[in-house]
Amino acid sequence: MATPRTSEEAELEALRVAVRGDGTRPGIARALLRLQGAHKKELIRIEQWTSGELARHPEPRELIRSWRRPGNIDPRGRLLHTFDARRVMTEDVHENRVVKHIVLDVRARLERLRDRGVAGAGELLRELDGAIEQAPFLGSVGGVRTRPTEPTATLGGDPIYRSIFQAWLALER
Repeated sequence: MATPRTSEEAELEALRVAVRGDGTRPGIARALLRLQGAHKKELIRIEQWTSGELARHPEPRELIRSWRRPGNIDPRGRLLHTFDARRVMTEDVHENRVVKHIVLDVRARLERLRDRGVAGAGELLRELDGAIEQAPFLGSVGGVRTRPTEPTATLGGDPIYRSIFQAWLALER
């Protein structure tokens, strides 16, 4: 393989390694496919006022709060609304936000190179977009609050998350 001649060619080569891997670790595209079936999820609790008969998991202390709420008792003495807690599985956890940040950053770099006419950038972008389509969990994940710099236990310990994070760190150098 010839040595990259321009900074754009060097960046494209670094992005190629990040997306496709380098033989020692999988690239972001393959890691996203594996992550779709093994991404981190978290059971969270959502509290809300709900119609009295639809309450599933009211906390005893919240029942007292519901009874004391003005205008919350119907003529038959039943609660109109109850403060209820629901448990929901979410994929919107820090590690998945970091993965989404990395994928969008790599995608933006590839788009920029493609728009500048760098040969091969469009093909790599299509490859990454295909992997993104195969990882729909990213659609329910929000953005990072701060730019990731240090790995968490999952980013550093889980082999799939680690490969994505290390590929991005290599790009940042």
